[in-house]
Amino acid sequence: MPGDSAQLIKVGKRQSKGRSRLADDNGSTVQERSPPSNSQDPPSWAVLDDLPGDTTSSEFPRDFPRDEVLGPSLPVSLVSAPAWAHSPESSALGTAPFSDNGGAMDYLVTHLSPGSLSLVNHIGLSQIHILGHDSLTLGHEEYEALGHYQNGFCLVHTSKAAAWSFPVLLLQKVSYSAIALRYAVAVALQDLDARRHTEGLTISGQESALALSHFTRASSAFREAIRQSAKPVDHVETLATFYFHYVYLTHQRAVDKEELHKLSQAVVRYLQRSSIGDVLTRSTAEAATAITPSMRSFLCRLLLWVYREDVYAMGYRCAGEVARYMSDCPKLLRRLCVVSRPALQLNWGTLYPTEQRLDDVFSAQHLDMLVRMLQLQFQITEFGWSAMSDECSGTPISEARNAEIEEKLDLIETDFSATFQMITMPDDNNPNSACDLVESAAVFVTIYYAWKMIYYRCAGMPEGRIQDILAMLMQAAQHTIRKVHLKDLRRALLAAVIETNNPIHKDWIISKLGPRWRLVLEHALDRRSRMGQHLSIWTLYEMASDTSGIW
Repeated sequence: MPGDSAQLIKVGKRQSKGRSRLADDNGSTVQERSPPSNSQDPPSWAVLDDLPGDTTSSEFPRDFPRDEVLGPSLPVSLVSAPAWAHSPESSALGTAPFSDNGGAMDYLVTHLSPGSLSLVNHIGLSQIHILGHDSLTLGHEEYEALGHYQNGFCLVHTSKAAAWSFPVLLLQKVSYSAIALRYAVAVALQDLDARRHTEGLTISGQESALALSHFTRASSAFREAIRQSAKPVDHVETLATFYFHYVYLTHQRAVDKEELHKLSQAVVRYLQRSSIGDVLTRSTAEAATAITPSMRSFLCRLLLWVYREDVYAMGYRCAGEVARYMSDCPKLLRRLCVVSRPALQLNWGTLYPTEQRLDDVFSAQHLDMLVRMLQLQFQITEFGWSAMSDECSGTPISEARNAEIEEKLDLIETDFSATFQMITMPDDNNPNSACDLVESAAVFVTIYYAWKMIYYRCAGMPEGRIQDILAMLMQAAQHTIRKVHLKDLRRALLAAVIETNNPIHKDWIISKLGPRWRLVLEHALDRRSRMGQHLSIWTLYEMASDTSGIW
């Protein structure tokens, strides 16, 4: 936690085989225990019931000058201390511990190049020490994972340039928190493990033991920190914990639906008891002085990312409580969207390149469109699972339309007509900047048509109308080739591949899907060919919720 400023940064010796070690409270260093098994029961989220009923005892890390690379991520209590220090193998730092921490900060600010994956990739060292509530030392594997987080993992979650993306900004913001960084390491290790498994570089289909170890330790440490009610609530650490928790759980080979639902309920309790949403979206005149505009915008964006993960988890027929909460608070959701728009510009500050600023300006409507589509996805997912239940129970499927969903679909096409028109622009002689804009617009249009098609199928619409939507989806998808790594886009393409009868389209989409969905789809298509039944998106999600037997 940010208040643990009394500890000194410890500089240790290189460990063999990249094993991580933990520094305990009395300063000794102990070998990390064996990773816990998958069967270990997660601690209860009930600790969130003890949160204060308002934000008067909350903590918002203070913003530092924008020209300091790690400045925005540091709490007030660590004014001159970096979030991490390096091993003595760096001649620039020497071998003595830093009693005042200032030398390490000077080194970081001087040598790290902002916006160029600098947090980890420019540190050619074997260990990174992070102090706080759950002090730890990162070895070779964790070090590699943090690098992957910045140049691989983050690209699955955002279309921004990696160096200036929100996931990288998030990593900087939580660099004071050993808990949040453990989570970041866990999701990065998990993603690396999944990629290596599909490439034949791992020998078993089990979860990464090291990723599970970091995830479990971070989870336990976070709950323990919350129990210490005398300390203020750290909203950056709390929301980051929720976000990483969602990401880790939804990417397990066997998705823990019960834990995801408990997490969803816990986030809602946090939102209700802390009133953080209301605090963040107050007008400037009403805003508390304890939180700066840049921090306010950052937290709004982070809360939206938590919301998006909750909607995503609904595909596995769990979670959804945050999505329902936001659906019941449309004014709050609109304000979160508005306040979050300048998050990257405000927090990267003068380091932020002009082309990235312009990209944010042109992409502002896409953020608005995304939030509107998340609201729709929540309703369509609930509608779809209900239709799936009727089908499983033997209830005859007839056209069962939802007027509210259809009205929202129509409003999106009207309100964002310029975005839809962009994908119809002729390709000839377009400058690169225009091509980038078309590409970005095409991602959101593809996602929109995918969910419209899913709704049409669930509502029992005529086949001809479904195929018309599919044709428009594929027209938009042809502009998204460089963006197919985005998980939201892959889910959209997944909906298309089970509807298309065009073998060229089918082969192209399958080649672009991630390893998890590609494997699930192959098994599902094989089942369809044997049983002769139409394959629904909900069947795919049901299969994807437990791939331990086929992956």
